[in-house]
Amino acid sequence: MKRILTSHAVADEFDPERFLDDRVQKYFVPNPFIFLPFGAGPRICLGQQFAYNEASTVIVRIVQAFKGIRLDMDSNPEAKPPTSWATGDGRKAIEKFWIATHMTAYARGGVWVKMEEAGPE
Repeated sequence: MKRILTSHAVADEFDPERFLDDRVQKYFVPNPFIFLPFGAGPRICLGQQFAYNEASTVIVRIVQAFKGIRLDMDSNPEAKPPTSWATGDGRKAIEKFWIATHMTAYARGGVWVKMEEAGPE
């Protein structure tokens, strides 16, 4: 089911898929500088590709070391969204943890996971 967002709700709502669906044509293609974690143009970060490769390597090594990773909702009650969100509009109804913002978006109270270590093969 596709949701249509009004222009004022787009920036205020946590929606990591905004750069993956058809909205990319509306927002990103006309202005490629709209999402700039590393800058762009003549002052682009020289370490951008290194940072991407390093982050990918770390994530892959973590995933390889564990047989299973699952969200642990009981470890941190502060991270759970309010029960009133279950009947809310938009993403609030489906969120599993409470999203907050400061300079960037983050999970309030952190995202706690349980991992099952992979045995020797």
